[in-house]
Amino acid sequence: MNSQQVTAIALRVISIWLLIEVVLNLPSLFLAYSSIEQYQQKEMPLVAYVGLIGSFLLIGIVAVFLINKAAKSVLSRAQTDSESSLSNDSQKALFQLAGLYFVVDAIVYLPRSLGFIPNTADISVSSLLWAVGLAFQLAVGLWLVTNSSFWLNLFQKLRGRA
Repeated sequence: MNSQQVTAIALRVISIWLLIEVVLNLPSLFLAYSSIEQYQQKEMPLVAYVGLIGSFLLIGIVAVFLINKAAKSVLSRAQTDSESSLSNDSQKALFQLAGLYFVVDAIVYLPRSLGFIPNTADISVSSLLWAVGLAFQLAVGLWLVTNSSFWLNLFQKLRGRA
């Protein structure tokens, strides 16, 4: 793999990370919205609430899309040199390393995100969103670790090699 291909893969990994972060940060928007309501001591309109969440998701998804387009552009210009290519085993190890990062990061914060359960009689959707996002991150990380050949084949297809 040459430096352009490594850059393209790094951009794709960054876009996956950004998508996970968008999902993980949705609960903070709920908390910010509720704190604004408490500060003003009146209920905010539902349109503002939906607009805030919608714009956050739209900006995040557009950023992920643009990063993926940049990675595709870099890959289309990349020259393939077989002597400078990484072996399939090395590429699988890199996917597993990225998966381990996602798994460890999710495991660190998952117990903290569920810490409210013993103290609360009613559980709201906004309090569960952070835990759901971390569970999603954990699932993606485990998938990267356990099924790295799937990811290798996927990225080879994305690079136009399969």
